[in-house]
Amino acid sequence: MQAAGYALMENFVMREGRVLTPYLSNYLIPTVLDVPERVKTVILEHGDTVGPWGVRGMAEMPYLPLTPAVAAAIHDAIGVWIDDFPYTPERVLNAIQHAESRK
Repeated sequence: MQAAGYALMENFVMREGRVLTPYLSNYLIPTVLDVPERVKTVILEHGDTVGPWGVRGMAEMPYLPLTPAVAAAIHDAIGVWIDDFPYTPERVLNAIQHAESRK
């Protein structure tokens, strides 16, 4: 859910050194209502040849691929790459409108 919040909701805004989204009312994070009813976990056991005893860290690893996957899904859906995230509804709509105006 941390990765989903990063990709879709957490719009940290700072201008001229001032934070413009300092409250949970304007800096959204996922809540229990955003969590899917069911999450299927798949554990792949592949040892790391670099680390001791083949151990591999996993704390932030699921965090990394979600934003690019969402970007690719948006591109597949609307045919436009969006460079800024989080992929808020406003950013997606702006990307669609910008793409249509260039046609």
